[in-house]
Amino acid sequence: MARKIIENENEKSLAIKKIHVPADHSDLSASYNNICGGHYYIDLYDLALSYYDQSVKIKLKTLPAEHPSTEDTYKNIGLVCQDKGELEEVLKLYKKSLIIYDMALLVNRPETLYITNNIQVVEDKMRRNK
Repeated sequence: MARKIIENENEKSLAIKKIHVPADHSDLSASYNNICGGHYYIDLYDLALSYYDQSVKIKLKTLPAEHPSTEDTYKNIGLVCQDKGELEEVLKLYKKSLIIYDMALLVNRPETLYITNNIQVVEDKMRRNK
């Protein structure tokens, strides 16, 4: 119940922001990300992915290609795809995240280890599923 209330509030916030800011404003990207979390939590994966898609489109238009925020969205999309069992897509997204971290010169950060570990886990699952 609480999740539904938060989700409704996020939707209201998004509607208000759409009135007052340009379609590619970073605040909209943040709102899309917030809504994704609610949909992901209640297993509405396709709906979450559609909002993540909107978020990443804005980020790609407004941020440098190597921005960590874009990487974070790719990683989150990967988590949703992993729960959907789309391992090849997950692997592609995690590798894209790792490339962004490399481009941003953040290779020694804990997130890099996290992504590298996730890549290994997905590759292991794919080998077992063959």
